[in-house]
Amino acid sequence: MSEYERFLALAQARRSVRHFAERDVSKEDILRVLEAARWAPSNHNRQPWRFVILQDRIRVNRLAEVVRVGITERLKSLPEVAAGYSSEFVQYATFFSGAPVLIAVFHKKPVSFSARLLAGVEHPELVSGEPLSTAMAVQNLLLAAHALGLGTCVMTAPLLAADVLRLELNPPPGHELNCLVAMGYADDKPTAPRRKSVEQITEFSEDGGRVK
Repeated sequence: MSEYERFLALAQARRSVRHFAERDVSKEDILRVLEAARWAPSNHNRQPWRFVILQDRIRVNRLAEVVRVGITERLKSLPEVAAGYSSEFVQYATFFSGAPVLIAVFHKKPVSFSARLLAGVEHPELVSGEPLSTAMAVQNLLLAAHALGLGTCVMTAPLLAADVLRLELNPPPGHELNCLVAMGYADDKPTAPRRKSVEQITEFSEDGGRVK
């Protein structure tokens, strides 16, 4: 099997896991996934990521409660027709309370020079690249975790309560919360989700059309 075939098999087998077994993750394995993360490409090699590892169940449960309250308040502003989905969404945003490891991922804010350069630019975060660089590091982390037999799930829904999360997590100076990653040994085996074909997502502009 070629390196590409091995890599593709790893990527295809990875799943987003939302139910975890009551089993501790070793510090050695946590450091292994972070070692993979730090080798991700980054804009100008600034390596803007920081990872805060949370394993204290009491603290993680408190974070989940903070998110639950914050999102519940925000959902009150939605039309009444959406009320039926509120409890399901809150559960979706707080299931990390059952994970043995919670990784709070932060990206560095653009340097002051960049902030001035990007003033008025649409989607400046895409130009500066800090969030994208950090997302690439997270992808490395996910694949490394899967290779070690661990399940993970990237979570951005909790960021709806980012203001209160920020107070609880106390971000490193100059950094913003990017996402949360729940990690542990899977308690279920999610089936593969439907994927669009290469033909559906690709076009060669020189040929003037999509892949055929």
